[in-house]
Amino acid sequence: MEGETPLRWKLLDQPSHCEAVPSKLRLTPAECRVVIAKVNADEHRSLGERFGVQGFPTLKWFSRGKAVDSPDDYTSGRSLDAFTSFIEEQLRADAGFARVDALAPVAKKFVGAEDKAAVIQEAQGVVAGLSDDEKVNGELYIKLLTKAAEKGDAYLTKELTRLEKMMEGGGAMSAHKVEEISRKISVLSAIVNPDVDEK
Repeated sequence: MEGETPLRWKLLDQPSHCEAVPSKLRLTPAECRVVIAKVNADEHRSLGERFGVQGFPTLKWFSRGKAVDSPDDYTSGRSLDAFTSFIEEQLRADAGFARVDALAPVAKKFVGAEDKAAVIQEAQGVVAGLSDDEKVNGELYIKLLTKAAEKGDAYLTKELTRLEKMMEGGGAMSAHKVEEISRKISVLSAIVNPDVDEK
């Protein structure tokens, strides 16, 4: 989980005390990288002790890139509106998910560029100087830019739409697959609409 997965929401509670916890939250495609999980801390005492669960329900927020052993305590209201507001706030704070600031100016040049190969070469130069998660994310930029150079600029928008529909479909996907698709959606959005999410 450390640095590898999207934002996660874990519900640590006991079923008999869950009436105040909504069983389903409707999430938009952008929020699909939020994983909501429920754990019975009576049945899984070691887990409850590990995360300091002393009452039910206890809610914990596990942020992407943060050590799994140091989640944030959720202390806001137990209504659906309060949960949704909290999730939206966390997602706004994580708006740069999978994006590489050093590649923003290169991505901005790509759509409409006559010499796409030169832009990809420039991106490869930037990625060569990156490390860790930024390098992995940078390689995704290269992969997507290369495909767009082969298939045309329309590929970017079509692929973004296709992936968003997959997330909306609500089919069973592993957390790894949700992260992979969320990463692609974020990077594609940065390429297709470079001015929308500039920091």
